[in-house]
Amino acid sequence: MKHILLFLTFALALISFDVNAQERELERANKKFDQYAFVDSQKIYLKVAEEGYASAELFGKLGDSFYYNADYAEAAQWYGKLVEAYADQVTPEQYFRYAQSLRAIERYDTSLEMIALYKAGTSGGDEQIYENGGGQNYVAGTYSVEKLGINKTGYSDFGAAYYGEQILFASTRDTGVFSTRIHLWNKQPFLDLYTADVKSGKVTNVQKLTGPVNTSYHESNAVLNADGTRLYFTRNNYSKEQFKTSKNNTNKLKIYVSARNDSTSEWGEAKELPINSDEFSTSHPALSPDGKTLYFASDRPGGYGESDLWSVSLEGDAVLGEPSNLGPTVNTPGRDGFPYVSQLGLLYFSSDGRAGLGGLDVFVLNENKIQTLGSPINSTSDDFAFVINESDNTGYLSSNRANDPLDDDIYSFLKQPCETMLTVTIIDDVTKKVLSQAQVEIRNEQNEILNSGLTSGMSEYSFNQIPCGDVYFVRASKEGYSTEEQSIEVSEDEEEITIALIPEKIEAGFDLAVLIEPIYFDFDKSNIRPDAAVELQKIIQILKEYPGLRIDVRSHTDSRGDDDYNMALSQRRNESTIKYIIEEGGISADRISGRGYGESQLLNECSNGVACSEEQHQLNRRSQFIVLDN
Repeated sequence: MKHILLFLTFALALISFDVNAQERELERANKKFDQYAFVDSQKIYLKVAEEGYASAELFGKLGDSFYYNADYAEAAQWYGKLVEAYADQVTPEQYFRYAQSLRAIERYDTSLEMIALYKAGTSGGDEQIYENGGGQNYVAGTYSVEKLGINKTGYSDFGAAYYGEQILFASTRDTGVFSTRIHLWNKQPFLDLYTADVKSGKVTNVQKLTGPVNTSYHESNAVLNADGTRLYFTRNNYSKEQFKTSKNNTNKLKIYVSARNDSTSEWGEAKELPINSDEFSTSHPALSPDGKTLYFASDRPGGYGESDLWSVSLEGDAVLGEPSNLGPTVNTPGRDGFPYVSQLGLLYFSSDGRAGLGGLDVFVLNENKIQTLGSPINSTSDDFAFVINESDNTGYLSSNRANDPLDDDIYSFLKQPCETMLTVTIIDDVTKKVLSQAQVEIRNEQNEILNSGLTSGMSEYSFNQIPCGDVYFVRASKEGYSTEEQSIEVSEDEEEITIALIPEKIEAGFDLAVLIEPIYFDFDKSNIRPDAAVELQKIIQILKEYPGLRIDVRSHTDSRGDDDYNMALSQRRNESTIKYIIEEGGISADRISGRGYGESQLLNECSNGVACSEEQHQLNRRSQFIVLDN
């Protein structure tokens, strides 16, 4: 996977060689691994493993070598051997990479176990969320994804960017020269920038970008400013024909800017930005819509993981101040990169350090909340370099989902608006009965009515084709009831909400006991127990809300015991109930009447002499609160 190179560094010793020249004799595997020659180091490590040698170092480096070339299935196999045989020697970073590899092969439960071990071995408490199977909080919308005809079999093509009426992208495709420079990391040619025409989904006129932007080393991930006068792009630390390395002899990535020649419109000599350093990589430039902020990826000190997203202010092509890390809301312990800022100011990026389907997944920062774009934008492979034109909801992304892990392709997509159905049910807040012919309105955050209607005989009203992802306010009203409103953030799933309207009066004959739990008394007692007092407070509250309400309290017993005794017991319980409402609630005595009915009004067959369970008898020990008038 060519794009993985753009997260990391390059060793001077591995930069290139002529494919027509005889290859040098392979050095020891560790040396090649340290030089990022992962393909060659894998061959030696695998041979050693086949001969029966085993160690934590061997298994760990095999896992790493496959991981950094995006072969997650193989990486998971070797990390698994490491964890199984040498658990006491596994580093937190290896647990983390093992977890990411497991996600890519959909072993989400085991991945979460490895994340727990990673967190246990690190300090500072990483707060990123790792969910089973890809997490929550999806961006609303339905995407259709199609591979572009721009891709060339056997080569990596990725990082499509808007370039006026064209697109600009990076590719390892054969340039037609007699010798091709090969990168030992993954045995593919170096990257150059190309342009292409795209019309009605068809790609034509693929041309290598002219001028001094392309060199014999890597160029990729470019962004054109709004007026088309400056091009920011990623390149190896190479300028003025000088190839520079860090103190440990590795070549880092840098961001360069090239300006158009006013007379020829050709790109001029590229200049590196002052945010670069020989000691760390700076890559993946992206611009805010107003061109005043440059976003980028870097493994510079002060980050949260292997690669973080940063920003810095611009004035023209001049950098103002020091870069700022985007913080832990965006950045993770893993690889975060490939930023893109849309016309609406939404920051899209790719990460393998948070909940996803596997490998790198595409996310968006929207109002300080991270959302995943889900499938089919994301897959169990690496998905990255997402760009979108919000005026027509079309765009491009890159992925290796259909190929060998080292081979990336560019895909186009169309985002269909997310629309769903919202069903509203209206009920009486006191009786809990459904209400038909209630007026329902749906309003946006600007209080504009988007739709309205009356509930049907089934009390429901359905709003069709409601756009997803936004907050709406559903307002309900009906004559004789209060007007109530409820907010809802509509998702892609069909939504159902219930709104309760408070009636101006309660109809005579309604039993308020349906609104409370049964009131129980101790055996042969008539005092109000604490649990009964809680329920009676609800009756008191209703009486206070409806000052004109009068009720009749009717108390009953079960059939056990003498009939006359039960009649007297129910009367005592009735009197204590009424007394509590009057004294504790401050309710006027002329609003309450009642008496005891003993066992004369049983609700079931449990009369004298009939064997019944305690639960059946309990149904008859009840108090009713019947509305007389309002």
